[in-house]
Amino acid sequence: MGFGAWMVMGLAVLAGLATSVVPARAADGETLERIHNRGVLVCGLRSGVSGISFTDPQGHLDGFLVDVCRAFAAATLGSAQAIRVVRLPDKPQEFEAVEKHEVDVALTTTTWTFSRDLSFDVEFLLPLLYDGQGFAILSDGPPPPLDRLGPQTVCVKSPTTTVRNLEDHIRQADRPWTIRTFKTFDEALQAFLAHECGLLTTDRTVLVTSLAGYREAVGIHIYPDVISREPLTPYIARGDRNWYDVTRWILHAIILADAKGVTAADVQAGRIPDDPELDRMLGHAGNAARNLGLPDDWALQVLAQVGNYGEIFDRNLGKPYGMERGLNQPWTRGGMLYAPLFR
Repeated sequence: MGFGAWMVMGLAVLAGLATSVVPARAADGETLERIHNRGVLVCGLRSGVSGISFTDPQGHLDGFLVDVCRAFAAATLGSAQAIRVVRLPDKPQEFEAVEKHEVDVALTTTTWTFSRDLSFDVEFLLPLLYDGQGFAILSDGPPPPLDRLGPQTVCVKSPTTTVRNLEDHIRQADRPWTIRTFKTFDEALQAFLAHECGLLTTDRTVLVTSLAGYREAVGIHIYPDVISREPLTPYIARGDRNWYDVTRWILHAIILADAKGVTAADVQAGRIPDDPELDRMLGHAGNAARNLGLPDDWALQVLAQVGNYGEIFDRNLGKPYGMERGLNQPWTRGGMLYAPLFR
């Protein structure tokens, strides 16, 4: 058999292997149809992250990303309670679960990166939390600035972008620090609280919420410094353009309502400003919503049942933990959250 024939045969075998291991992509409109048929929206979440996705002592599921899941359900099914939660494994298995359509949307504290965008058959939507990797230190009084710390052992979960950021920072800034890795963030946290590490690092939002109950009793300081950009972004399986459009415009709607100051109470009381763009978003957009497969009042249901972005943030992160919104403000107030035109 000639070289050309061998090449053709080899390519055919590789193609067969690829089709046997790569899940089939969802067809356009298939995801929304599946959601309607089952009557619930399935969200992939990670448990145990205070303020983000957690179960309270009464067994009630709560958190910022849980409320975003409810917003998707309110828009697609008319009920914010029509959700089912699947606990996603750690990365990279998290991405594989999405690729296999085990969930309709993944809502985890996952950073949108170049390699993840190109290595997995998933589609990132738009950043929902602009975060950065921060550090906590055990200290009874004001600690030295981060850039003046001497030798330290740093607790960190691996494998994550967090440990790679830390490695880059230690090398570039020539820090006399040693990295100690753990399979879970909780293991890293417990080692930190047991004084096995001087520093704990992860997304600053997670530090603020996870350490809230310990800060006064133990003496913990969270530095304002961050060493990375962490655009935490929901994502879906690649292939269903309709579902990609639906999920993105639901997120744009809660951002636009926040920018224009329209709250759940306003919608429930019928106090809608005389604003042509809001009028289109809340039910008078012509055929646009129907082309997506959504009812005319999809955005109205989202705001009435869940609220705008600012309400979701304040309810889960602002009021309980005193977290400032920072970059997570709409563009009208100097933040990074920006909605295209509802026109």
